[in-house]
Amino acid sequence: MVDVGVQTWGTDTEALRRYWTLADELGFARITYGDGLGAWTLDGWTALGALAIVTRRARLGPAVTYAFDPAAHHPSWLAKRAVTLDHLAGGRAELRLGIGAADDETARGWAQHGIPYPPAHVRVAMVEEAIAVVRALWSGKRVDHAGRYWRLVDATLAPSPLQRPGPPVWLAAMSPQALRAVARAADGWEASYVTPSAFAERWALVRAELHAAGRHAASVRRSVELDVVFAPRTRDALDAFCRTRGIGREHPLLETVLAGDPPAVAARIGDYAAAGVTDLMLGFADFPATAMLETFAREVLPVLSRQSP
Repeated sequence: MVDVGVQTWGTDTEALRRYWTLADELGFARITYGDGLGAWTLDGWTALGALAIVTRRARLGPAVTYAFDPAAHHPSWLAKRAVTLDHLAGGRAELRLGIGAADDETARGWAQHGIPYPPAHVRVAMVEEAIAVVRALWSGKRVDHAGRYWRLVDATLAPSPLQRPGPPVWLAAMSPQALRAVARAADGWEASYVTPSAFAERWALVRAELHAAGRHAASVRRSVELDVVFAPRTRDALDAFCRTRGIGREHPLLETVLAGDPPAVAARIGDYAAAGVTDLMLGFADFPATAMLETFAREVLPVLSRQSP
């Protein structure tokens, strides 16, 4: 069975509380909230604390957080924040890390706040080293680390996370270098907005790197981030999605949208499962309304639960 999570964003706190509570009650496996300086979110880690309090079952974490800035995203702070979330949530936290987008607009956004945005290969190396630091701190032992990007001297972290040896660490990765880092360091890998065939190609690379690292393929969960829009006909659903996003029908994102009626969406998810996907992270087109969330829980989740692993 594919585990299904939901992505959330936005700044309407009442709407977020309603959505989080309902998603948890409906049985979604995971709920995330964005982390960044954009206008579409509040402070991500603060919001995750609230998410932990209003939910009881779902696993929780940032959509992604980062490890390329020593002030806001130093691995010691990341380790502490994840421990805090783990305690607030009763052992349901996940640390979900990203490499960062490659476009110039993203880099400008960080630069406007005086935050360096290193080249992609440096960000990959920094996040892989940060994972090692975080795991060492979660161990409860004293940490001396003199790496290329991070340095700790006789550092300790308390309290320890409830989950032992620590919360699962996910890495959102698309490039070959980043996928190799997944195989060496992560518990889970997430791809974003790719077709089943494109996912399968990347998963083949990760499998090869896992083998080279002496790890079994089953040791890494594999997620894909996708959008969902329901309508009686797939064409109508895609038209509605384009209107919501302000994009044309030629946009490449449409190749990956789960669109149509519930049986069509469930069938498309089957294609992803066949490509190696174990988890989905979904953004519903009517968010923060809950109609599509409820439709998915009522008509698609039961189908997925009957599918073979």
